[in-house]
Amino acid sequence: MRISVLGGSEAGGTSILVEDSRGRAILVDFGLKVFEDDEVVPMKSPVELKNIVDRIEAVFITHAHLDHVGALPYLLKWGYSGPIYSTEPTRPLVKRVLLNSVKVLGENSAYSVKDVLETRKRMKALKFFEEINVGDFTVSFYSSEHIIGSAMVLIRGEKTILITSDFKWEKSMLHYGVQSKIAGSLLYEEFEKCDLMIMESSYGNREVVNFKDLLKILSDKINKTVKRKGKVLIVTGAINKPGEIALMIDKCKKEGLIPWDLEVYVDGLAAKLYDTLITFRKFTRVKNARVLSKAVKKVDSITREKLIEENEPCVIISSGEYLSGITSLFYFKKIAPSEKNAVIFATTNIPEGTPAYNVVRGGRLLEIGGSKVEVKAEVSILPLSLHSDKRGLFQFARLVKPKRILLIHGSRESKEALAKHLHAYNPIISSENMRLEL
Repeated sequence: MRISVLGGSEAGGTSILVEDSRGRAILVDFGLKVFEDDEVVPMKSPVELKNIVDRIEAVFITHAHLDHVGALPYLLKWGYSGPIYSTEPTRPLVKRVLLNSVKVLGENSAYSVKDVLETRKRMKALKFFEEINVGDFTVSFYSSEHIIGSAMVLIRGEKTILITSDFKWEKSMLHYGVQSKIAGSLLYEEFEKCDLMIMESSYGNREVVNFKDLLKILSDKINKTVKRKGKVLIVTGAINKPGEIALMIDKCKKEGLIPWDLEVYVDGLAAKLYDTLITFRKFTRVKNARVLSKAVKKVDSITREKLIEENEPCVIISSGEYLSGITSLFYFKKIAPSEKNAVIFATTNIPEGTPAYNVVRGGRLLEIGGSKVEVKAEVSILPLSLHSDKRGLFQFARLVKPKRILLIHGSRESKEALAKHLHAYNPIISSENMRLEL
């Protein structure tokens, strides 16, 4: 068996090709390097990509983030005609995320709405633990607890390979965490002593802020703003984080940490995808739809202006992470100029070169689309992560006990730091276009 790291050695553009001895292949993920204009697909050479497409018999998608699915429509444009497998929630999420990408990029988008819809038609749902045979491989999904419907991929052939993709070790408001999943199911014993584990290393050199401290940070910021009679804008990703934040705020209310009657709104792509959380809540640990639906009120383009004009304090959760979306920019332009208000970026990492990067570094005047926005609002970060930190990554490796580990999806520093703690498992630090024989 041969493994090729087509993309995602560091951050973004994740794509892993697994080939059998006869050259037949399966592809796991095909993502965009979202903030790198010169490298928007996992590999640069169209000829090499075409050769790969000719050998792929099936594609498996771990979850619906752009850095894992953003290049999918390219495959069809290059002639791929086989199936694309994912979990049930991932299919509608992929469609929404890709359509939103086309909308935001406009003429700069490399694919069209038609390409996205054709991609969606090719997608087939697999249940967790369900096995499917592709050539000499048997492939199955296991929950990775990263976002709704996210999956690890177990590939069994001449050798056994586990691709963790992004995973969350600890419990969150929406998910049990891989730690609890493993403890509660003998099915995860299939992972043990696999020949190779391809593991993410996003936080291989860091510890994430614990949940109790996150609640304190969030409640303190909200209370300070409410006392000023201001509004709180929380800018975050579109899929899981709005639900996580809404439930965190609800918990703060129930524990008396913030006013119980404070209104919480969700807008943008996050509002549309919030319905997906409710529809597929069986994939979360929140089984009661009312818990999710009562936590927020959805806003649309018609009621948006009215919400801003009202003088009452409130919390607005908006997608458009790093101020990269239409909705988050709308609210930022309205909220940032007043010192009564607060802007919170719910993330642990803001890429250099994004509008949000300049704001959190103290920029008081932001130029966006030809207009200037004076930033007087209080700006801060809520370090909410849906990844495992170095402790969770190490604990997972200890449980699985793989013969070898290939570290991907992390900075060079992160991978090297993590590798020092995983020497018992013969760690390999990946690089772009790396090939590995098993």
